[in-house]
Amino acid sequence: MQTPDAFRAAHGDATTWSPADFDGYEHTLEATNPAYTEAIATGRFVFGCHAEGDQVVVDLATAEDLAQHHQTADTLQLLFGGTTGSGKTSQAAVLAAMQRLAG
Repeated sequence: MQTPDAFRAAHGDATTWSPADFDGYEHTLEATNPAYTEAIATGRFVFGCHAEGDQVVVDLATAEDLAQHHQTADTLQLLFGGTTGSGKTSQAAVLAAMQRLAG
């Protein structure tokens, strides 16, 4: 497996990379990141990534976490995707979504 350092050495200055080079580099970073191995070993999923200083932190989630996030995102889109006065979101839909969130 190629390391990120070897990839950069082989491809030179990143300012000259093509979109395919960046995609390949991203895959190289993912393949060498222990969080991806952990996700596979524990049956979790990569939910996203974020930066902490100069480190990329991989966010892992269970299937249940992903389902809950999807439901919450759908509800927020319903609530904030339009206003009740615009005709995009009905008052009944907003009330139902709020009741589901309240629980």
